[in-house]
Amino acid sequence: MKANTEHRGTPILRMNNVHEGVMRFGDIKHIELPSNERNRLLMREGDILFNRTNSKELVGKCAVFHSAEEYVYASYLIRVRTTEHIADPDYVAFVINGPIGRQQIDGLSRQIIGQANVNSQELRSLRIPLPPLSIQKQLVAEVTAAREHIAAERAAAAKLAADTAREVEEMILGRLPVSICQPARLV
Repeated sequence: MKANTEHRGTPILRMNNVHEGVMRFGDIKHIELPSNERNRLLMREGDILFNRTNSKELVGKCAVFHSAEEYVYASYLIRVRTTEHIADPDYVAFVINGPIGRQQIDGLSRQIIGQANVNSQELRSLRIPLPPLSIQKQLVAEVTAAREHIAAERAAAAKLAADTAREVEEMILGRLPVSICQPARLV
């Protein structure tokens, strides 16, 4: 069945929605599925989606689903559910997207005609260090705070760049005076 942009059916998560360890909900397509298949593919809070086929750098990348909305996932993704009292899904995704997981996925994935692949059996073989759940949650909180800080810094940098570009344009058009700065001295 083919996904559509006319909002017919259920929203479907695809590879492009798994980005830098975060699930992005932009550029969503929809798909019409029989109810039994739709129910089988419905995402639940805390589900982890993995790219099972892609370039070597992107295969195995994953993100955790956090939404109250109903979504299904594309066939070239693998959904994993953790055992709640043992593993926090955000912690698991963080570890897998980091050096520990990346090394293992690189060792497991197979290159076929320019595409790397990993299957669900291989994903099950990943060795993930599991400290107590309270420590996992603490680490997730720290990573989340750091990501929020990075996002705020990126937004501030983008605003500064836009303001500077606007100011330079105003100077070029003669609407703002050009201030002469002393060149920096190299020591």
